[in-house]
Amino acid sequence: MFNVAASITLVLLSIGAATHALLTKDDSRSALAWVSFCLLMPLVGPIAYVLFGINRTRSAAQRLYHSNQPSPPELELQYSYRGHERALIGQRASGRGLSRYDSLDFLENGEQLFPAMLEDIANAKQQVHLCTYLFQHDQVGRQFISSLKAAQARGVEVRIIIDGLGELAYPPRVAKALRRAGLRIALFDPIRLIPPSLHINLRNHRKTLIIDRRIVYTGGHNISARHLVEDPAIKKPARDLHLRLTGAIAENFELAFHDDWRRCTGEELALSDAPPTLPPSQSALGEARLILDGPDEDLDKLNDVLLGVFSSAKQKLWLITPYFLPDSDIIGALTAARLRGVDVRVLLPERGNIHLAHWAAQHTVRRLVRDGLPIYLIPAPFIHTKAIIIDDDYSLLGSANIDPRSLRLNFELGIELFSVECSAWLEEYFEQLLTQAERVDPLALDKRPKWMVLRDAISWLFSPFL
Repeated sequence: MFNVAASITLVLLSIGAATHALLTKDDSRSALAWVSFCLLMPLVGPIAYVLFGINRTRSAAQRLYHSNQPSPPELELQYSYRGHERALIGQRASGRGLSRYDSLDFLENGEQLFPAMLEDIANAKQQVHLCTYLFQHDQVGRQFISSLKAAQARGVEVRIIIDGLGELAYPPRVAKALRRAGLRIALFDPIRLIPPSLHINLRNHRKTLIIDRRIVYTGGHNISARHLVEDPAIKKPARDLHLRLTGAIAENFELAFHDDWRRCTGEELALSDAPPTLPPSQSALGEARLILDGPDEDLDKLNDVLLGVFSSAKQKLWLITPYFLPDSDIIGALTAARLRGVDVRVLLPERGNIHLAHWAAQHTVRRLVRDGLPIYLIPAPFIHTKAIIIDDDYSLLGSANIDPRSLRLNFELGIELFSVECSAWLEEYFEQLLTQAERVDPLALDKRPKWMVLRDAISWLFSPFL
């Protein structure tokens, strides 16, 4: 009798978990994978689905992000550049208009970025808000702890958001050091057993530093000594690119930080009085747009923008990303652009820093170069930059990679830049990297041992979760 009852219970659990996946998953491949797993593995499948498959982050985010919060303001588009039709893509996808910036600087690697960030923290007058995926307790992390502690001692409001998995993944854990320093820190969806929260995906991958609502840093860098590419003590450095902007655009990032803080703590933050004015800038004014993306009401925003701007390309579509596992719609947009005669180039690291993701990408690259897509591989140090250049007046940077984890499963952000000057700078940056890179030869990939080709294909099966 006990065996019969146990069997019936397992069957009901399997059917229940499979039904939940069928009704709640947005992606048919993900739904099919979980339904099959739950039905074929009556005990392991439902347990794995409860621990890893249910998107608790999305439901919690929807409750918190919609709690009496006004919709982002619809800003009037400023058609001050000839590619204004492309600006409508981001507005319709995100519901956000363009915002002005007074100055913009590109900062390469930790050698340029970290001193600039620390100087702005030292000069902060009202608030310092930092959101990052990784905050390592290394020589760079300790500098930031000291600077943030000193700012708070001056009366500056300091708040820090670190992703719960990112904080756990690289010991020694930094949260204790930050709390010992008296700093206010929130972990985004911390990893715990009770109640279960073991998500590998659904992470906050955004990287922002907002100073006094007038200065914002964003891009691909984490707070980590691994971005010090000129330090011989760093064994596996990561090259990257960040932006420093001043002006009204910073307030959009500030409001996004408020939403993330509320998601982590439940605390509502009010905007402070008018931010302090900055010294006059010699740089020309420009226009930009923040695109938020995540498994909540912002689902697929970045993916939709990418499809739109790829389809709008007329002369050039250059792309840099450290992880390249595009879905069929992105592949289709890249292929269509190439067939229209657009100069399409994809620049990837020669070796990835995550083996499974690198092997899966190899499978995708092998297929795409066969079809004629120009893909270039750049040797170490590992390139972690995420940037897209369209024609000569549009670029998109941020935290998102071209893979399902970034575009569907994580909280990410991107910033659209509508500027000929920015595109020219990024084009030069891309071309400098290209001088070190080598175009992928499809024949060379086909000549690899069969076990490698099979390994890559098997890894590719897991690409929705990488």
